[in-house]
Amino acid sequence: MLAPTKHTKIRYSVLYIAGLILFEIKKNGIIKYDDLKNVIINAVDKEIGDSFTYSLSYLFLIGKIFYNQELDSFRLAES
Repeated sequence: MLAPTKHTKIRYSVLYIAGLILFEIKKNGIIKYDDLKNVIINAVDKEIGDSFTYSLSYLFLIGKIFYNQELDSFRLAES
């Protein structure tokens, strides 16, 4: 759901959640997956569905974040 319609709840959109994820990673530097998911769920709602996963995938695909498999955590990509 990247293209909003008049019925779109912006709080559940991929772009909004991606922005929250970027903000949290910038604030913490590196953050574990479970901690990040809990922060985003508390900020948005428990009913975000798959938007969290889609947002992470989107940010990873455009090269904004990196995933550290050993630590199960995310960090920002160097610009």
